[in-house]
Amino acid sequence: MYHQRTFMYRKQWQHLTLYAAFFLSGCVDVVSQNLLPKRCIVLEQGAQALSMCLLLPLMVSHMQDTEGVELRTHMLLIQALFLLTLVLTVELWAPNVLLIWMLKAFLYLVTGSWLMQIGFILYRPVSGYKWMDNDKHDIAFATTFFCWHVAFSAVLMIWIYGCSIVWHCYLIADA
Repeated sequence: MYHQRTFMYRKQWQHLTLYAAFFLSGCVDVVSQNLLPKRCIVLEQGAQALSMCLLLPLMVSHMQDTEGVELRTHMLLIQALFLLTLVLTVELWAPNVLLIWMLKAFLYLVTGSWLMQIGFILYRPVSGYKWMDNDKHDIAFATTFFCWHVAFSAVLMIWIYGCSIVWHCYLIADA
């Protein structure tokens, strides 16, 4: 006779696996930068890409039992994570391409800041009122807010890039 077992603390195990993957990626960075005779950038990039490849299926299964605003915010996070994973994988074959570096920085900015924003949306809304999972307007606003988030991140990246160019030109003019 089959005995049905339940997997206890599913989300906690997912979080632990996620943290362990990024911890190991960080350990690879430390070893490569400090202990190896010559830094191995490909090893660092591979560990980073592997961590993101582990994050994607964890996030997909993390969305089980969610609905409404929580489901939509996590779907948008997965979209950004998928693009970031794709860029990190492409970087393994084209490591010295400036456009890929900028795209990676942009997607890390979007992913990290949206992840923090999800915490505020779901657990501590600024308005003090809980989001309604069955309200189409709240779900639509979460998507709109993500689009604003992406646009703000793009403006921030352009501003940083512009300031870097001006600073670089100023230093060259001084020299």
